[in-house]
Amino acid sequence: MALPEGLDPPRGKWVAVGHFLLLCLSALAQPGGPAVPCPALCQCFGNLTVFCSDEGLEDIPEGVPASATQLFFVGAPLFSLQSGAFANRTGSRRLAKLAFLGSPLESLGRAAFEGLPELRELEISSSQLSALSGEAFLGLANLSTLAVKFSPIKSLETELFSNTPRLEALHLQGNEVGSLPQDVFRPLSSLKTLTLSQNHLAELLAEVFGPLSALRVLKLSDNRLAGLSAGLFGPLGELRELFLDGNALAELPPGTFAPLSALTRLHLQHNALERLPAAVFSAQRNLTFLYLDGNRLAELPDGLFQGTPHLAELSLAGNRLQSIPEGLFGNLGSLAFLGLSHNRLAHLPAGVFQGLSALARLQLSHNNLTALLRGVFANLTTLEALDLSHNQLATLSEGVFEGNVILANVALKGNPWTCDCHLAPLKDWLQDTDPLINARALCRSPAHLQGLSLPAVQKEQLVCRRGPAPSRCRAEPGVEETSAEPSARPPCTYQDPAGAIHLACDRDACRQLSLSLPPGESLQEAGQSFSKGWILDSGCGAVKVQVAVSIEPLPGGEAVAAPSEAP
Repeated sequence: MALPEGLDPPRGKWVAVGHFLLLCLSALAQPGGPAVPCPALCQCFGNLTVFCSDEGLEDIPEGVPASATQLFFVGAPLFSLQSGAFANRTGSRRLAKLAFLGSPLESLGRAAFEGLPELRELEISSSQLSALSGEAFLGLANLSTLAVKFSPIKSLETELFSNTPRLEALHLQGNEVGSLPQDVFRPLSSLKTLTLSQNHLAELLAEVFGPLSALRVLKLSDNRLAGLSAGLFGPLGELRELFLDGNALAELPPGTFAPLSALTRLHLQHNALERLPAAVFSAQRNLTFLYLDGNRLAELPDGLFQGTPHLAELSLAGNRLQSIPEGLFGNLGSLAFLGLSHNRLAHLPAGVFQGLSALARLQLSHNNLTALLRGVFANLTTLEALDLSHNQLATLSEGVFEGNVILANVALKGNPWTCDCHLAPLKDWLQDTDPLINARALCRSPAHLQGLSLPAVQKEQLVCRRGPAPSRCRAEPGVEETSAEPSARPPCTYQDPAGAIHLACDRDACRQLSLSLPPGESLQEAGQSFSKGWILDSGCGAVKVQVAVSIEPLPGGEAVAAPSEAP
């Protein structure tokens, strides 16, 4: 019994693995009649499985029970298998599984496995093999699974698989293979799973996968691929899962995945992708899992996911995204998980999550969000978990979670929370959630509450100090505003869709204005000025503001930017 793929231990760790495997075999042992003699230096389980790990074992043992179907060598000091090593051994003819795990094999003789007509699975892991010859596998015409992994194998000969034409699974991960001969897979027309992860592959010939028309799973993770040849995946019309993560891919030509219409899982994380063609996934109507995290994407083109309506998981974490096009996710009605953490998002448009009617988990942590529009999550009625930790949020608009009827887990830690009256609605909402979730979400201000966790703050402590209204910051009701006057509204933060201007107002006046000049605008010298009007939205309605900024000289000769009166 091999360890699950992906959990292979490093070389030199097989003592602990041997004990683990021994426990597994003991648990699976089947009492099938009276016990029969077991080979010296080995252990037998249920007359079906033989486990050999003794340090004194230096050759294939005699006396394997005739009923045995599995034979494991774990850490046994076998340095070579001679030609016909099993041909004259009694009791081996029913073996279906043979594994050498952590044995220091350096060579395999011609027809080393001859005499094993029932063998279906052969595994050699963490050996010292530096090369393989097809002649070693003579007599294994019925072999269905071959795994030779975590060994110093540097190349594969063209005829390597000529004696194993019925292979359905081939695992070659963790070796040092630097290239693949063009015809190396020619005999393997029945192959369904191919694993080449953790090798040294820097490029792949365009026709190398040509014979593998039945392939369902292809794993090329953690290699050195910097590009993909045109037509590389052309013959793989039945492919369901493709792993390209952990390479050095800098771009994806538009038709890269066009032949893969049956693809359900695509791993592209941890590459060097800086941009994506809008139609790169247009043929993947069956795609369910797409992972693009850990790349260098600064923007996403409109229509990127128009061809993937059945996505259930999408990760874009760990990129350089500063904004998300409104409507980008409009076609993803089946999406349950969306990862946008560890980006540079400073603003979320009101309709950015439109169309995500099945979304259950949304990750927005480690971004630069300073404010959230009241309706930004309004349509996410199935949302259960939301991560807003490690942003720049000081407060949240009242009713920001109003439409999220089953939302119970919101992570808020790592934000500079201002614990005043504006935070009271959030405090009310947190009353019905587990206080442990946000025990590390702390007040940044005011000073007397600094360091206190949000669940521990009492509502009566959330107060705002009143002061005179600033003379140079006024907001006039716009045409879209409700009939209520600004003085009758609760505290609100108004902003434009691009996030360039923020206006904070309470019941008495608008007290804080922040402005980022639009691209191309700058004020550097005395006499320069900038003026623009906006209609700003919030959950309280809309206001119209006019802002004028000019550079005015001080008496000492220095210049300073000064806002003028709002009309």
